[in-house]
Amino acid sequence: MFWRRYKRLLAIFMVALFFMQLVPVRTASAAVDNTAYYTEIGQKLDYWANKYNIPPVLLKAIAWMESGWRQYELDDSGQPMLDHPLIGKDGIGIGIMQISSYSSTDTATIDKLKNDIDYNIETGCQLLNQKWRAAPKIGNGDRNVLENWYFAVWAYNNWGSRNNPNFRTGTPAYQDSIFSLMGQEYNSAVTFAPGAATYPANLLPSVNPPNNSSRYSTPAETHTGDLKIDQDQLLATGGGSGGDAANGDYWFNYARWASYYALGFYNTAYDSSAITDKTVVTQKIQSAQTNLLAEADSLVQEGKDSSDATAAKYYWTVLQGPSLNQDTASQAATGLKNALGKLLDEADNLVQTGDASGVESAVQDYETVLQGSSVDADLVQRADNGLPTAYNKLLDEADKLVLEGTTDDKATAAGYYQTVLQGPGLDAALTQRAQTGYQAAGGSGSSSSGTTPSSGSTSGSTSGSSSGSTSGSTSGSTPGSTSGSTPTSPAPPQPAGAAITRLYGTRAEDTAIKISQEGWADNSAPVVLLARVDRFQDALAAAPLARKLKAPLLLTAPDQLESNVLQELKRLGAGTKVFVIGGEAAISPKVTDALTQANLPYERIFGNSAADTAAAIASRMGPSTQVILASATSFPDALSASAPAAALGIPILLTERNTLPDSTLQLLQDYKVTKTIIVGGEYAVSTAFDSKGGPLENYGPVRLAGETKYDTMIKIVNYFQQDPTTLVIATGETFPDGLAGGAFAAVTGSPLLLIPQGSLNADTKAYLKAQSGKTTKAYILGGTGVISTSTEQTLESLLTSS
Repeated sequence: MFWRRYKRLLAIFMVALFFMQLVPVRTASAAVDNTAYYTEIGQKLDYWANKYNIPPVLLKAIAWMESGWRQYELDDSGQPMLDHPLIGKDGIGIGIMQISSYSSTDTATIDKLKNDIDYNIETGCQLLNQKWRAAPKIGNGDRNVLENWYFAVWAYNNWGSRNNPNFRTGTPAYQDSIFSLMGQEYNSAVTFAPGAATYPANLLPSVNPPNNSSRYSTPAETHTGDLKIDQDQLLATGGGSGGDAANGDYWFNYARWASYYALGFYNTAYDSSAITDKTVVTQKIQSAQTNLLAEADSLVQEGKDSSDATAAKYYWTVLQGPSLNQDTASQAATGLKNALGKLLDEADNLVQTGDASGVESAVQDYETVLQGSSVDADLVQRADNGLPTAYNKLLDEADKLVLEGTTDDKATAAGYYQTVLQGPGLDAALTQRAQTGYQAAGGSGSSSSGTTPSSGSTSGSTSGSSSGSTSGSTSGSTPGSTSGSTPTSPAPPQPAGAAITRLYGTRAEDTAIKISQEGWADNSAPVVLLARVDRFQDALAAAPLARKLKAPLLLTAPDQLESNVLQELKRLGAGTKVFVIGGEAAISPKVTDALTQANLPYERIFGNSAADTAAAIASRMGPSTQVILASATSFPDALSASAPAAALGIPILLTERNTLPDSTLQLLQDYKVTKTIIVGGEYAVSTAFDSKGGPLENYGPVRLAGETKYDTMIKIVNYFQQDPTTLVIATGETFPDGLAGGAFAAVTGSPLLLIPQGSLNADTKAYLKAQSGKTTKAYILGGTGVISTSTEQTLESLLTSS
C-alpha cells in the first residue's frame, strides 16, 4: 500500500518537474551582479572623456542622467537586451548619451549609434565639445574647472529658457541636476556637496540663455575635475580629426579668431600643477593672446555693434588668462573699455534716433555690457541707465501697435513686450507693464523660447533623459469632444507656409555632405570640388565654378581625407575628376594620396595666395565681363555673394582691404571687365578702389554695402533679384556651415540669407515677410547650436502668409 502511494506521488512529482522545465524561472529580484557591466561602462566613459579633454566625472553624470548608463533596454533580470537599443521618450534620442543630432535618412549612422556603445559615447563627447564652443565661455576656459562647463551642459540638453534657473520653477534645471549628481555619485575624485557647484543665478538673464557676446567670470568658489592632465593631448593631439579636435594647436592654426578656443586648452595646461615646466605652454598662450588681440583690433575697425561686441569678448578673454606680459594686458584692458564704450554709444544713438527695430538692437547692446563682468563700473552704470529708457521706448511702440489692432501689429507688439520680459528685470513697473501689454496683444501662446513669459512653467521633456520632465499641457480641449453646435460655414483656409528643412551634421564637413546628398542623387556628379574646411576663401571663390560644372562642393580637413568624405565622393560617382581647390600648403598631399588610392583622379586649382587662387578659379571658368570683388579677410560679404555669383556664372575675386592684388587686376584687364560689383563697406574693401582715379575706375565699380553685414546681405539679395521660391539660410556669425551653401543655392537660383544668433534685423524681417506666400521651401544650414529652434520658428512665422 505504501509502495503504491509512493509511486503515485513520485509520478505526480515527475510530471510537475517536467512542466516546470517549460516555465522560465524568475529570480525574486534582479539578483544578477552587474558590477562588471557597470565597471566596463565606467572605463569606457573615462577613456573617451580624457581623449576629448572632458572631466570624466562630468561625462559620467551626463550619461547617467540621460540613460542610467544604458546603451540597451534591460530585461527583468537587469541584463542588457542587445536587440533592443535604448530609445528616449521623445522617440529620437539613442543609446547611452541619448544622441539626437542625426539625419533620419542616415541609416548607417543610426545603426552605429544604436549598436556601438563606443561610437555613441564618442559622439556624445563631440557634441558636448561643440556646445562648449557654441555657448559663452566662462572665465579662462580651464577645462578641468567644473563650473566652466555650466553653459555647455545647459546647451547639451536645450539651450533655451527652460534650463534658465531664473525662469524654471518646480524642478532644477538640467545642468543644475548634473552638478548635483556629480556631488552625490561621483565625488571620489571631486569633492563638493550636491548642488554646491551651481552657477550664481543672479548673474544670468531672467528668461533667455545668455547671448554669445556675454562675458562670464568663473565663480569665486570652484571645483577641480578629474581630467587626466596630459600636456601633449591638451596642446596637440586631443580629440578626433578636423572640427572634432579637442586640443589647442588645431584651433590656433584654424583661424586667427579661433585662438579664442585654443586658449582654453592652453590655460588648462598652464593652470595644472601636473605640468611643472611651463615653457612651451607659456609661449603658446602668448601667441594665442597676440592673435586674439589682433582679431579684436580688426573687428573694432569695422564700426559695427556686432563686431564691437565680439571684440569685447576677445579682449576680455585675454584678461582672464595668466598675465604673462604687461603690454598685452594693458592692450586688452584698453581695448575692452573702448569696445564696450563704442557699443554703448551705438545703443544710446539707436534709442535717440532709431525705430523700434533699432531700439531692439540697442537693448541687445546694453544687455551685452551687463551680461558678465566688466573692467569699468562706469560702463555698467551707463548700461543700467540706458536699458530702462530703451525698454520704455519699446513699450510705447508696442502699446501703440496694440491700439492699431491689426493681427500683424499685435504680433509685432507681442515681440516687443517679450524683449522686455526676457531681459534683466531692472524695474518691476516696467515688467508689469510688459506683462499686461503682452496679454493684451494676445500673447497667450508660446514665446520665442517656447513658453509663456509669465507662466514660469517648464516645457517638454529632455531629449530622452531619465529626468522625465513633461509639459503635460493640452490645447484646452479634450480629444474627441464636441461643442454641441453645428458648423454653418467651412473652416477658414490654413495659412500657407514654407516647408523648412534643416541640413546639418556634427561638423562642417558633415553639413557639406548633407547638402550634397540633398542636391545630388547617386552617380549624378562625375565632377566634384574639394576645398579646405577651415578657410573660407577657397570654398567661396569656388562656388561659381561648382555651378558651371554642375558639381557639389565638399569640404576636407587640410591634412586628412576622412572616410565619410571619401564615401560621399564615391556615392556621387566622382570617377572622372576631383578638383582640389588650393595648393599643397592648403590641402596636403595626404589628401590627394588618399584620392589616388581610391582611384579618383584629381587636379589642383591654386595660386600663391587666396586672391591668386580665386583668380585661377576665375580663369578656369572662362571670360566674363562682370566680376564680384570681396574681402579676402572677412567672410560674410563673400558668403552672401556666393549664391548669386554661382547662379549667374560671375567669378568671385578677392582683395586685401587697401591693396588690389596683381592677379586680380590682371584678370580684370584680360577679361575686359565692364562691371565690378564690390560687396562690403569701406572696412572690408577700401573706398579708394572705386573712387575717381582708383584702380577700379575703368572697370565699372558698383558697391553693395550696408551698415552691418546683414544689411549688406539684403542689398546683395535685392540687387540680384533671385527667385525666392526656395531660400537657403545660414548663420552670419561663423562661416563653416555656409561654405557649401553657395553652390547648393545656385542649383535652384535661390538667395543665400545670413542671419544673426539674436534678433533678426529690420531689413531681413521685411524681406522674409515680403516672401510670405512666395517661398515654398527653405533650407537651414547647420544645427540648433548655430541657428536656434526659436529663430527657426521666427522664420517660419515670417514666411507664413495669412
